[in-house]
Amino acid sequence: MRQLITAAVIVALPLGVQAQDAQPDLRVMMCQLIDESGTGWVPDFLMFTRQNAGPHAGRIEVYDPVLQKLVRHPIKAVVTVDDAKGRTYGWALGRVRNNSGQRTERLDYRLRVSKSDGTAELLVTAQGYQNTMRGVGECATP
Repeated sequence: MRQLITAAVIVALPLGVQAQDAQPDLRVMMCQLIDESGTGWVPDFLMFTRQNAGPHAGRIEVYDPVLQKLVRHPIKAVVTVDDAKGRTYGWALGRVRNNSGQRTERLDYRLRVSKSDGTAELLVTAQGYQNTMRGVGECATP
């Protein structure tokens, strides 16, 4: 995980340096996950940013390989639960189709991150289907 986070920070660093004056102060969290479902809807890597200043202070965005392929930019995420044990982030994708041609009107993502050790569980639910896809791993702030 440390190597992946280091690589992501190195890749993102030139963008941050170039846009430093134009971008508000950002807090970054990166997660590495293992897809236990085998469906391809659970990404192996997630990056969250939270703007700490400026007109969009508090805005959280998520980006991952699934979003990169489908929408090509980060999307808004929200905190759905924040308690003593952990924090849950939620976001959704609309009108998606997998490689087999199955489609759903909505994919709901819920990432639960433990405050004590950074362990994470991602649950993905496709509207109209009964199965829940799951990924586990850990998240850290570089």
